[in-house]
Amino acid sequence: MLAGVILLMLLGLVGTFLPVLPGTGLIFGAIVLYGLHDRFQVVSGEFVAAMGALALLAMATDYLAGLVGARRVRATRAGYVGALLGAVVGVVVFGPIGLIVGPFLGAVTGEVASGRTARQAVRVGTATVIGVMGGMVLKAAIGLTMIVLFVMRVT
Repeated sequence: MLAGVILLMLLGLVGTFLPVLPGTGLIFGAIVLYGLHDRFQVVSGEFVAAMGALALLAMATDYLAGLVGARRVRATRAGYVGALLGAVVGVVVFGPIGLIVGPFLGAVTGEVASGRTARQAVRVGTATVIGVMGGMVLKAAIGLTMIVLFVMRVT
């Protein structure tokens, strides 16, 4: 059982970088699965709740990271909306690479539509991508923390 849970967690860790897998959701699900198996003896309800909070934080990071990057360079509202829509459309159309291409193109399009120069728009698009990449790293760090805390708890 433990080996399967660890395998599911590692798959979740990979999913923190690939939008086709629900990264921290898989890690959290594996923790709950082990808790159910263990009847919450080692993995307590409080531990599961704390891991759920970390999983929600990681998921929020996914959506907010690009916006934070755009904000740092004073993006317009159209740039924010473009980055968000670009992230969604990018992943659907381009797959994993769309997580980078989509927010960039969306932010640039939004900025140009709001009257910004191409140079300003590219600056916002670049900052958005940097934010998205930073968010991926943070999400992976949260996922790894969840795994380490789980392993420390059960071993």
